Amino acid sequence: MASDSSRALDDVVAAVAQARPHLVDPLEAVALIESLGYTDARMRREFGFADTRAFGQYVFERLSQGQIPPPKATAAPSGRGALATFGHCLGASLVYAVPWLIVVAADRARGVSVAADLGPPLSLALMLSLVVCGGFMQAIGRRGRFYIGAHQPGLAAVVCAYFVRLGAIATIAAAVVGLGLGWLFGLAAWPSLVLWADQVIVFCALWLTWAVLTVRDGHWRVPAAFAAGVIAFVLVRLLGQSAVLAQLIALGAVLVTAVVQVPRVFARANGTEKAAPVPIPRMTVVLFRELPFVLYGTLFFAFLFAARLVGGFSRTARPEYALGADLAVLSMLVASAGVEYAGLRFAYHLAAAKEAAVAGGADAFRRAVARVHVRALAITTFTFVVTMAVVAAAARLLLTGAPGAVWTVLAAIDVAYVPFALGLLNALVLFSCERPWSAINVLIAGLVVNLGAGYALDRPAIGVLSGAILILVGSTRAVRRTLRRADHAVAAP
Repeated sequence: MASDSSRALDDVVAAVAQARPHLVDPLEAVALIESLGYTDARMRREFGFADTRAFGQYVFERLSQGQIPPPKATAAPSGRGALATFGHCLGASLVYAVPWLIVVAADRARGVSVAADLGPPLSLALMLSLVVCGGFMQAIGRRGRFYIGAHQPGLAAVVCAYFVRLGAIATIAAAVVGLGLGWLFGLAAWPSLVLWADQVIVFCALWLTWAVLTVRDGHWRVPAAFAAGVIAFVLVRLLGQSAVLAQLIALGAVLVTAVVQVPRVFARANGTEKAAPVPIPRMTVVLFRELPFVLYGTLFFAFLFAARLVGGFSRTARPEYALGADLAVLSMLVASAGVEYAGLRFAYHLAAAKEAAVAGGADAFRRAVARVHVRALAITTFTFVVTMAVVAAAARLLLTGAPGAVWTVLAAIDVAYVPFALGLLNALVLFSCERPWSAINVLIAGLVVNLGAGYALDRPAIGVLSGAILILVGSTRAVRRTLRRADHAVAAP
């Protein structure tokens, strides 16, 4: 019996070592242990430790003494694996880009402005919904994949539901605040504002549901839900109903189609053994670990839409500006696939570089990681330039009658987004090196400069460029500081 307990104890230590080979302090071990489902009561019952803090100290000391060897470095992906990874990243970015394209096209078909009688445009509801729920989508995806990978679909369902509830609370709060601001500034009549708030709530529900659907990389489920919405819209219009009613029914059809697919995400795969149940982790601990990723998603979308929002309420707002800014946002949404792919490539090669640092070769580690970082920056730049050129060329073919000011705005904001994309890559590098708050602080400062400069100068593109340069410079300095300290950088998982 004692030997069984000893083996179970070693299994837990090995699981912590696999998740984080090089712990920074005992508290990090405690957070990992609790995320695996171990509570104070379970520690006392199964291993005789007073609480998870005492066990965390024990695990930290064992790993510091090298009693549990770190896992082998993850091999860099092959050419086919790299292509599959990029395809996955592209599919994830299209989840945002395709709805944005459809909504922008719908708004142009309506021909409304923010102050029109039909209420705020649909794109404004979409932007607010992504700012509110983008961060929770990040957390749902990360935690869900973690527990699915640990063969705990039930636990994945519980944790994802927790973040969905948090997203729902934030959604209701945002809708109420939006209603109040719309009424205060007279943006539209009260019934139109209520309709707009309904659109925000439905969009938020869609984003949260889609995040759950992609936990097992089932990106095909999102187009399936979209197809149901398109069919519903066409049928309602054929029946002679208004476009607004058709729009609402289509959104409802998409949401219903997405929701009915959720149980399949957490179903146990055929042929797999049922894993032993584990206690539910402390949700406050899980939230604290995922908080940087929640903030990252929120700040990304807030910065992305800043030029569009500032320009929409500008004192010299023009329709050409809105179209150019919308196209630039589309470019950035698609190009984010390159940012994510470059971040994953960096994480792959970081594992191999850590082996040199563990063996005592800190200089070799710094040189290797510096080369990997430069390649990741090159991948990000290349992907963005290609995406920018493709979107601009396609837009010119489809919008032959658009005025020249549209292309001027598109080019100006695209150029401003280039340092933003590179800064995002640096942020992902800092996340990989377990320095998320350095990235978050820089992103917050960049967003403040973006909004402040864009509104004060009445030049949103200048605001974007100023904030993006600040993010790039600040994140680059943070990355260099981290990589110079090999003992800090190897604290990455």
